[in-house]
Amino acid sequence: IMAALLETAGSDLCCSICLDFYKDPVILDCSHSFCRACISQVWEKRERDLSCPQCRQVFPERSMKPNLALANTVESLKEIDLRAKTSKQSQKWQKLEEKEEFYCEEHEEKLKLFCKEDEKMVCLICGMSQSHKSHTLLPIKAAFQIYKEKLEVSVNVLQSQLNKAYKCGKEGKKKFQEKSIYLKEQIRDDFSKLHEFLHKEEEKLKEKLERKEMEILQQLEEYEVKTAQQISKLEQSISEIQKQLNSERAEELLKARVKLSYVNNIHVHKNKSRIGEKRNRISRQPLKGKYRISVFLVKTYRMWRRMKDIFSYPGTDISSQLTQGRQIHSLLFQKTGPVCSYCAALGSKGFISGRRYWEVKVGNKEEWMLGVIRESVDRKSMPYVTNKNGFYVIRREKERICIPFITNLPFPVNLSKIGVYLDYEGGQVAFYNTDDLSHIHTYTYTFTEKMYPYFDVWWNSNRNTPEPLKLITPNN
Repeated sequence: IMAALLETAGSDLCCSICLDFYKDPVILDCSHSFCRACISQVWEKRERDLSCPQCRQVFPERSMKPNLALANTVESLKEIDLRAKTSKQSQKWQKLEEKEEFYCEEHEEKLKLFCKEDEKMVCLICGMSQSHKSHTLLPIKAAFQIYKEKLEVSVNVLQSQLNKAYKCGKEGKKKFQEKSIYLKEQIRDDFSKLHEFLHKEEEKLKEKLERKEMEILQQLEEYEVKTAQQISKLEQSISEIQKQLNSERAEELLKARVKLSYVNNIHVHKNKSRIGEKRNRISRQPLKGKYRISVFLVKTYRMWRRMKDIFSYPGTDISSQLTQGRQIHSLLFQKTGPVCSYCAALGSKGFISGRRYWEVKVGNKEEWMLGVIRESVDRKSMPYVTNKNGFYVIRREKERICIPFITNLPFPVNLSKIGVYLDYEGGQVAFYNTDDLSHIHTYTYTFTEKMYPYFDVWWNSNRNTPEPLKLITPNN
């Protein structure tokens, strides 16, 4: 298109000086047009005799005017040329892509067949070649339909997996929210019970203190009355003695002195004995010093023990049940060859709901293992004691407390009793040092089967009979 336009327009579109499209064209008085830069450069070389480079007409002075019509025509032709080049380049790339995609690079034949073994399109010549002679060749349309169906199946499978992923995400979030709500309700209920218990205990202690206060005040009043009576008698005796001292008769003074001395000795000793007894009785009422603190701690500890009894969830009599020998059966883990055994026992009663708590006295025993296990634990083999295999336990080995085969835990300074807490719905197994009420470790898991208390007395390395583990009942 552009070539035809150039051929038609001729020199009218090009500057006769630079032989290119006009750039900022100007027209001279002789009606010839040139680029402003081109004619300016020509005239700069001449100081006089300014003439037109094309017709040689001489001008007395510099005179050029912008040729706007010619400038607009040139710009329009440039845009048409640019669009033509772009379209041509696009067609060229399209042909190249079409050739690359649908034509054989080797034979330049159209790709009409699909090789199932090589999973690619081939031309008819390639299909008859030795390399594809034994291959299964399909027409493009047939192969397209087959692979379209396969891709649709794959998309359906991926979509199903995506839906499952979304569902799992929603269910996980829902379970987390449900567990959070459950824990909040549990905390609220437990602390409500604790508040109620503490309020009742406070009222009981206040009432007891008031009764004791009234009793002691009454005793103090009685003591003051008796003290006043004794003071009155003493004052009377002093008055009588003073009168005798004023007497001038020696016989009467000595006679009165012996009598008063006898009476005063009796009264003074009796009073001292009674007053001392009262003081001892009263002084024991308001406790002071270390004795008062120790009694307070004992009462506080007893209150805490009673406070634990508030959480009497179903089955909290586990400790008393487990202490009965007939309700405990041992677990023996055997493997091929020599018989190997864990010196362990399970409670005969398993749990599928609720919250349970029991305490075990371990004393100074250096090796033991405590916790809960799943009902499905393999008892015929000798599995590793891990939570993956159904064991939720802690173990002591000499001077360390550990989660078997996983990690060590901080070793408590004093450790003679272990508290085990199972929250089935909450998915927790927690261990506590009941000597100082410190937390040792907590397992978290979603329980789906029956859980049994687990006790392993562990056989000492010297093969002697190990020290026993003792369950502490709620009343002891």
